[in-house]
Amino acid sequence: MIECTLAEMKRYAALIPSNNKKTKHGLYSSAIYHNIKGFGAKSWVVAVNINLDYEKHASEGKNLEEIARGCVEYLNTPPKSKYGKRRKRKPLYGSFRDEPYRVYLKEENDKKYIQALLIVDTRKRKCFWGEGEKVSLKR
Repeated sequence: MIECTLAEMKRYAALIPSNNKKTKHGLYSSAIYHNIKGFGAKSWVVAVNINLDYEKHASEGKNLEEIARGCVEYLNTPPKSKYGKRRKRKPLYGSFRDEPYRVYLKEENDKKYIQALLIVDTRKRKCFWGEGEKVSLKR
């Protein structure tokens, strides 16, 4: 498990400069992924930026895929309940699949971060922009 956080992003940050200060932690992809089992019915793709100390984990001999898997495992752990054992908590961003769909290494202002496409099991979360597309892939 690798400790990390999801970076905040504005809705149309790259396209339209705006004064809107509202940020969320990712956005639902509107593309259709035919090779994902259950896509559009039980699983959706979310684009996220993952903040972590990449150099530390790379120096340990881990490749990009292993680091991303460790981050997904960390993000899937629910936060500690403030009520003790009386109430079971859910993960903050929903449950991601163990394997990320795609992983890229990005560098901005001498800071490296991971840009990933993760498969999530909830169609609409308030921490992500937009909502997942309902798609019928039956032929």
